[in-house]
Amino acid sequence: MAKNRGMFRPNSLRLTLLLALFIAGMFPPLHAAVDKKKTAPPQQEKQGAAPQMVDVGVWPTVIYNLDVHSNTFYMTAYVWFIWRGEIDPTQTVEFTNNVESWGLTKAKTYPNPITFPDGRKYQCLRIEGRFFQPFSLKRFPLENHTLSLSIEDNTYAADRLVYRFDQRRSGLDSGLNIPGWTVDSWRGAEGVHHYNTNLGDETVGGDSSDYGTILFEVKVTRPVNFFVWKMLLPLLIILLACWTALLLHPSQLASRAAMTGTALLTTVFMQQGYTSNLPEVNYLVLMDKIYVVVYLLIILSLVQVVIQGAMDKKHLLDDYRKAQLIDKVSVLLQAMVFAISLFVINATTR
Repeated sequence: MAKNRGMFRPNSLRLTLLLALFIAGMFPPLHAAVDKKKTAPPQQEKQGAAPQMVDVGVWPTVIYNLDVHSNTFYMTAYVWFIWRGEIDPTQTVEFTNNVESWGLTKAKTYPNPITFPDGRKYQCLRIEGRFFQPFSLKRFPLENHTLSLSIEDNTYAADRLVYRFDQRRSGLDSGLNIPGWTVDSWRGAEGVHHYNTNLGDETVGGDSSDYGTILFEVKVTRPVNFFVWKMLLPLLIILLACWTALLLHPSQLASRAAMTGTALLTTVFMQQGYTSNLPEVNYLVLMDKIYVVVYLLIILSLVQVVIQGAMDKKHLLDDYRKAQLIDKVSVLLQAMVFAISLFVINATTR
C-alpha cells in the first residue's frame, strides 16, 4: 500500500500541473481581446456610418421691398425640418444670404421637436429677414429676377448631415403678391457647398470641407404694361411730335426747328428721370439702347430741318414738292428703323 501511495502522488501532481498550465494559457488571449476592444477608436465607427438625412421644406408667405439699389429683398417664410437621428438641424441652420443677422427672426412652432408615430422628428421655423440677391438690370424695364433663399448647416459637414428638399410640400402661398412685380414660378433643390478650406477646423480631416445646402428660388418679372404705358408711350409721343415737324412746309423753319429741338430736350430729361431710380451700372440697359436710337432719329430730323432751312434762305430750294417728298420718305424710314430697332434690341439684350 505504501508503494502504491508513492506512485499516485507524482501522477496526481503531474496532472494538476498540466491543468494549471492549460488554464493559464487561455487567459492571455482573453485579456488581449479586451485591451484591443478598449483601444479601438470610436471615430472609426462614425466615419463608416451614413450621414443624417434631413428633409427641408420652404413656404414663403410674404415678399416685399425688392430694392435694386441695394440688391436686397425682404421675405417671410415657413421652413420645416423632418429627420431621424440625434442631431437637431434647427439648432445649427444658417441662412447664408441674410444680410442683417440682427434683424433675422426665427420663431419655432414647438418649444421642442415633436416625434411622429414612425419615429421621425419635426420642427418648423417662421423666419423673417432681409436677404441679398444680385440683380441684373440689362433688360430694364423688361427684366426678370430670381429671389433666392439659401439654407446651410453651419456646424456639421456633409459626412454628418445632409439636406434633402421637400418638393411635394413646398411652394408659394396663394396670397403672395409683390407690388410692381409678377410672380412667375419657383424651384427648390438640395446641394453641397464646397469650401476650398477647412475654415481652420482640423477635425474635418482635410484642407477642404463640404456642407449640405438648400436653395429655394422665386422668379419674378416686371409687368409689360409698365414698359408700354410708362416708358415706351412717352417716347412715341416725342417721336410723333418730331416727325410732325418734318411734315410742315419747308418754309416754316422756325416752327420745324423748335419742335425738333424741344423733342430732343424732352428726351434728355425723360432719360434722366428713369436713370435716377436705377443704381450706377457699367453697361447700357435695354431702355438706354432704345433712347440711343431715339436720339439718333431726332438729331437726324433736326439736321434735315436745318439743312433745308439753310437752302431755303439761299434760294437753293426752288422745288418745295421735292423737299416735302424727302420729308415724307424720311418719316417713313425713321418709323421703320425705330420698329426694327425695338425688335433687335429686345432680342439681343440678355
